[in-house]
Amino acid sequence: METEFIRLTLPRHNLSQPFHDAIEQALQAHGQPLRWAITGTTPTDLTVEAVVLKTPPPS
Repeated sequence: METEFIRLTLPRHNLSQPFHDAIEQALQAHGQPLRWAITGTTPTDLTVEAVVLKTPPPS
C-alpha cells in the first residue's frame, strides 16, 4: 500500500448537497480517502485536495 496526493476539480452541478458524500464517492475512484479538504471554489467548481491510500492490484 502507498499513499498518493491528488487534486480534483469537481463540477458543483453534479454534486448533491451536502457535498461530503459526493466528494467521498469521487475520491473512491482514486483509492481509500484518508484525508481531504476543499481548497478552492468558483461559482461552478470545487477544488478538492486529498491523500488517498492506494492498494496494489492482486498479483
